[in-house]
Amino acid sequence: MNDWYGAEEFRANTEDDAERAEFWLENSIQVFNELFCTLEECLKCAISLLRNDAYHWWKTLISVVSKEAITWDFLQEKFWKKYISERFIDQKCKEFLELKQGCMPATEYEREFIRLSKYARECVPTKAKMCRRFEDGLNKDIRVLVGIIELKEFFVLVEWACKAKELIKEKKKAELEARDM
Repeated sequence: MNDWYGAEEFRANTEDDAERAEFWLENSIQVFNELFCTLEECLKCAISLLRNDAYHWWKTLISVVSKEAITWDFLQEKFWKKYISERFIDQKCKEFLELKQGCMPATEYEREFIRLSKYARECVPTKAKMCRRFEDGLNKDIRVLVGIIELKEFFVLVEWACKAKELIKEKKKAELEARDM
């Protein structure tokens, strides 16, 4: 396996799914950024990681495009269109819109919220709307506590949600102890 400090090969085949392709692209971008690669180096490294059908797709694509058009951005755009379908993006957007905290800890809910929000940027175009949507998905007891404050900074809202959960736990514990007495 070719390995560029954590970047992995991408082998396209019938079992590949859009999530795996997206992960490969994002992971590669992260590795190339950490290595301070130039855009030309990013392109060369990414091409060197393409295998099997992915490499043949790339060779076919560049055979019909002018050399000047072949850039790192071009590869990312074409890879995205080839391996990450609109249906996949729509599905992830729907998951985002339906996301609720449920039994997840607030930090896990935050992680899922951020992960899925990139598919629904039009639903959370501002900090305030992002906070509102996050707040709407919180469990009712936490939502009541943080809703009073009307926070407009996402990470402050997450911090308050975590604190609210701790306060709720402490309150329930105190109530149980009081009942036992």
